[in-house]
Amino acid sequence: MPSVRAQPNDPVREAVMEIDDDYSNDERGVRLIWRGFVQVLAALLIILGIWALGGAIYAAWGLFRDPDSIARFARYFLETTKIAQLVPTGAEGLAHYVSWIAIVLLLLVLGKLGAWAIEGGTRLVAIRWQRRDR
Repeated sequence: MPSVRAQPNDPVREAVMEIDDDYSNDERGVRLIWRGFVQVLAALLIILGIWALGGAIYAAWGLFRDPDSIARFARYFLETTKIAQLVPTGAEGLAHYVSWIAIVLLLLVLGKLGAWAIEGGTRLVAIRWQRRDR
């Protein structure tokens, strides 16, 4: 089967390059502003993603160092969900275990959101570098 790779003298590639050269100065200015906006957005996404991942790691490390700190969340969980009325006194252990599950799931969600933000930012940067290599 023949290869579909673009050859150095590919007419389609040359046509694309000619189209890029046909932009007026106004269009080039708008494209430059748009590229700047996309680069700032990419940097912001990467920074926020790293911050979210760092926060998830820091919170997980805090729970590892002091597992009893989950008691505050368990107490808050009992009060806000009105489960305290259904749970007999002295059975707060159930809320404690449910709190652990909720915290782990929330940390997983935070980590995944951070990873998605970093991935989105790097894809925006990669688009810029791919266009520059043409």
